[in-house]
Amino acid sequence: MLAPPLGFAAPAICGLSLDTNATSSDGFCWDAATFGGFNYPVNKHKDFVASENWWGERLQYIEKDGQNELGKNNPGNHVIGEGELVYSTRQFSSKYELVSDLGLDAGTTPAELGGMFYYKLPWFGKPYVTVENDARQLANLVISQSGDTKKELKAGESWDLGKGYSLTVNQVDVEGNKVWFSLSKNGEELESGIVEADGTVENQTFTATADFGDGKDQLYFITYVDSIFVSSSDSFAVFKYTWLIDKDDTILIENGDEFQGFEVKEASKDGLVLTNSESIVLNLDKDKKTYFTDSWYFQTSDEGKGSTSPAGYIIFPAKELSNPGNYTLRGLPLDTNEVSSDDFYWNATTFVGFVYPINKHKDFVASENWWGERLQYVETDGQNELGKNNPGNHVIGEGELVYSTRQFSNKYVLVSELGLDAGTTPAELGGMFYYKLAWFGKQYVPIENDARQLANLVISQSGDTKKELKAGESWDLGKGYSLTVNQVDVEGNKVWFSLSKNGEELESGIVEADGTVENQTFTATADFGDGKDQLYFITYVDSIFVSAADSFAVFRYTWLIDRDNPVIIENGDEFQGFEVKETSENGIVLKNSKSITLNLDKDKKTYFTDSWYFQTSDEGKGSTSPAGYIIFPAMDVVIEAETFSESADNLTEETNVTDVVPGSNESENTSPDYRAAPSSSSEIALEGSENKNSYPEEGAAEEAPVKLPGFGIISGILGVMICLALRRKS
Repeated sequence: MLAPPLGFAAPAICGLSLDTNATSSDGFCWDAATFGGFNYPVNKHKDFVASENWWGERLQYIEKDGQNELGKNNPGNHVIGEGELVYSTRQFSSKYELVSDLGLDAGTTPAELGGMFYYKLPWFGKPYVTVENDARQLANLVISQSGDTKKELKAGESWDLGKGYSLTVNQVDVEGNKVWFSLSKNGEELESGIVEADGTVENQTFTATADFGDGKDQLYFITYVDSIFVSSSDSFAVFKYTWLIDKDDTILIENGDEFQGFEVKEASKDGLVLTNSESIVLNLDKDKKTYFTDSWYFQTSDEGKGSTSPAGYIIFPAKELSNPGNYTLRGLPLDTNEVSSDDFYWNATTFVGFVYPINKHKDFVASENWWGERLQYVETDGQNELGKNNPGNHVIGEGELVYSTRQFSNKYVLVSELGLDAGTTPAELGGMFYYKLAWFGKQYVPIENDARQLANLVISQSGDTKKELKAGESWDLGKGYSLTVNQVDVEGNKVWFSLSKNGEELESGIVEADGTVENQTFTATADFGDGKDQLYFITYVDSIFVSAADSFAVFRYTWLIDRDNPVIIENGDEFQGFEVKETSENGIVLKNSKSITLNLDKDKKTYFTDSWYFQTSDEGKGSTSPAGYIIFPAMDVVIEAETFSESADNLTEETNVTDVVPGSNESENTSPDYRAAPSSSSEIALEGSENKNSYPEEGAAEEAPVKLPGFGIISGILGVMICLALRRKS
């Protein structure tokens, strides 16, 4: 379980990326399998995805006015007209846990339940219960106690069910095998009952009904007294299969209603259709987001970063995870009934655990000489083949799960933002580019551009951010590194600063903000990994200014890798259950060192690294075969309450905790921003995947400027001495 450090851009649940150069206008469609923001009960995959009469949610672009068509006929268009973005949702049946876990049928299900099933409707990613099985009336599902859980309560004890509801045991009669309990909301009793645990489902089940929504005498509460027992000091009742909806907070939906920038166009008992009420102008900038609901937005690449056309681009929907909670980020689900053994394969667009720089989509996904990460099943022994030839097999043999990663080039932000070329880039950078390697979902920097030697990327300050520091002030860069301004000379337009790690000074320099890139850029090198005199730090003094009370230096384009903790990779090494099989300067190939037996249970996880696991449906829940199943890789993320407090530094730190959409911590929209404070009728809460639960010295001196106008004599001499000893620009 991973939580992003403070100040990070919020991680996101992302949909499948589409290329406007390659996608027809009617191909911009996402369902529960291709957008993780949608509700996705894996055991219902067939009905949610593979059926013509599908259930659940869809987001689709539908061209209607013949102008500004999205897609390959007009790849540069980035306007979605009013009414052209269609959100549809259809209700689906769910069996009560009481019924499924006790194996009841129509004849043995207590009559008070009104049947074996109830209905849910996914509404902007959250499953609601439909009142009277009518999609136009929605109630919050407060709790649905899973079949393998139970709650033990003694007399006088209360159980907080959520949303203000509580169940309190008033008295336990062990001899009579009875329990007297009450259901309350916000301290006010709603229902009370005495239940006898006598072994009959009818007697052990308690239900409650009320008038709410447009319905009369509607079921809203179920619980089941499984047993009663006595400990050494107390008597207990055991509750199972508890189910509760919030009767007091219903959403009533009619044609013409507005919800988060969408207008209801069709409302029926079975489902709803909404379209965008205003046109959406997509911001073609990889660092910006175009919100179309409170928490859903479109992320695009920069213009021209699609596969072919200089105007085409990449686009996908995403959901920002800004609310505290536990979230599941999943890969594309595959059906063992439908997929050949060589097609169990996930890349950066189909598994959000992988690093995905959207502007490099073509090289990451659409190129034969791809970059980045791949996870693939490769049959090796002719036994227990995964896929449609043997849909029930759930064993991945030793060496059959292959994780591959290849390094990729990145332009220094200093170079890209200042528009430098090979002739104007400071020689100390060693070129316009450096390399990254995605390693189990995190971006590292290869030392000497060698994928077998990896250094942590501590910080890469984005082009639109800056850091202002006054004399005596320090900037925490991360991993123990800090940059401290020793003195600012406004008259001389100079700043003297030091780079330290864990309080020990590593480098010091005096930089003049004179308008020349060469002078305003400071670099540092060291010997680390197997490399000599390797660049590990860059910063750029953008300007120097004085306020009413202090003098400041402004730093930009700061880049730093951790020189002290390299990861060295060799053939035969073990990493998170994988063995390194192939190493080269360009990439690494690893295979699972032990066989993996998949747990065919929708509520269980089969981990194959520290944080990645395979999630499957139950056996037989694929599309056709009674033995087939659904499978996808996934990872869990925990968002703490304080995780996204605003960063005073406004940094972009390069760690791919999960699928963090590339970009800064701030977003700008060119279309209406629908992130209004949610009301009770439009609240969105993620339940797209229902939650059940790293790795891993000294250099030559170079002369610093001797003339130091504006500094005191003593500090000036000291600065010269420090620079002579420590400053490096190569």
